[in-house]
Amino acid sequence: MTPTITVAPDRLLFKGLLFLLFWAPLPFGSNRPWGAALLFLLAALLLMGWLLGYLTGRIKLPTTTWRNLRWPLVLLVLVQFWVWLQTLPLPRAWVARLSPRAAFLHLPAELVTLSVDPQLTRFHLLQGLIYTCGFCLMVLLVNQRERITAVLWTIVLSGSFQAAFGSLMTLSGVEYGFLVEKYSGLGVATGTFINRNHLAGYLVMCLAAGIGLLVSQLGSEPAHTSRERIRAVLKLLLSTKFRLRLLLALMVVGLVLTRSRMGNLSFFVSMTVAGGIMLLGSGRRMSGRVALLLLSLLLVDLFIVGQWFGVEDVTQRLVQTSAATESRDEVDVYSLGILQDYPWTGSGGGTFYTVFPHYSGSNVGSDYYVHAHNDYLEMAGDMGLPVFSMLVLLVIMALRRAWLVQYRTESRLDRGVSFAVLMVIGWVSIHSAVDFNLYIPANAFTFTMMLSMAWLHRGKSGKTGEIPESYVD
Repeated sequence: MTPTITVAPDRLLFKGLLFLLFWAPLPFGSNRPWGAALLFLLAALLLMGWLLGYLTGRIKLPTTTWRNLRWPLVLLVLVQFWVWLQTLPLPRAWVARLSPRAAFLHLPAELVTLSVDPQLTRFHLLQGLIYTCGFCLMVLLVNQRERITAVLWTIVLSGSFQAAFGSLMTLSGVEYGFLVEKYSGLGVATGTFINRNHLAGYLVMCLAAGIGLLVSQLGSEPAHTSRERIRAVLKLLLSTKFRLRLLLALMVVGLVLTRSRMGNLSFFVSMTVAGGIMLLGSGRRMSGRVALLLLSLLLVDLFIVGQWFGVEDVTQRLVQTSAATESRDEVDVYSLGILQDYPWTGSGGGTFYTVFPHYSGSNVGSDYYVHAHNDYLEMAGDMGLPVFSMLVLLVIMALRRAWLVQYRTESRLDRGVSFAVLMVIGWVSIHSAVDFNLYIPANAFTFTMMLSMAWLHRGKSGKTGEIPESYVD
């Protein structure tokens, strides 16, 4: 009798999570109502599948999960709860006390919302639920060290596909995006995104995941003889490390071909800062290998590969950038007016498009701004300073944990994961000042998933860098 092969339900759910990571950037970065709705549906189905498995006793919840992650999850849930409250019809007198400007714009209705455009805020809530579901799925399903590696590899493969596709379209002159001919971003790599800056932001996150994987594969045994060195070289050429290195070079090509100024600059700065933190935390045996790895990334990728594919064009765009050629700084100034009128409650999630024309000046011209090109100002204006502070606190908590891992563990995988977290936080801190990557569902989803990894790679004591035994199947 042939034995029946059974697959653990959480293993199937984990494969679904990997599919989500790869799928999210494909349909225009999920930056269409149908794309975001589909991403939410898939994430919600996975989360409900886990809950069903838990209720039937087929999936167990380790006690360490809630203890380690209760505050990040509480912050995320509170943010989504507030966005929901922004869409809730309330008596005018209540809204007038909380947000006089919103009450005025809703005249003459008796029941009004804190959001000046509740329909847009509902869509913003849908996006927030996507990220919250993704965070929960990472916490619940990535419960083995092999799964952490699989998540990083999936992000790398997705970024490699985007880079290869975008580079092929640009270099061949066959300009296609996601199954349709491109109508914007011609002549630069956009992958299946619409905007080159959003592909650049996505590629930086994928590069962070890839470099983290490389760090986790760094050897610790030195070669003493020529035979050992030759054997080490051959082992490198045949190993996944060499293939990973080629994929990183491919993503650098795609990043350069986006011609994104801040995308390329944020890659260089965030990698350097995260690498510096790693060097400070590494022991003597690891610091030399980490330094050589980062130096090779800079020399080979930026100065050799980048020169072939036009890194000087990016440099020229950076040099030519000035206040006279850009209107984004003026948009930032006018956006401060939104924050002044809606400091505590916000104008409503996703409502920048609605309220900005009331504050825009004539020197902005006829440019059409759906977003502020500054995530900080837009989020603060949309949701209010208290809720925006919750999101900042969440990032700071992840930053602190990733920072401490570099000093408290000898595990190479943990160091690699924390490097990736540090690098994506560095990237978003820089790039968000001039763009709106966090309003693109695929990028915000990937960022949230990587941010959650700051809580996945430490044991019960928080010092060993090992996943607790209760996590292992």
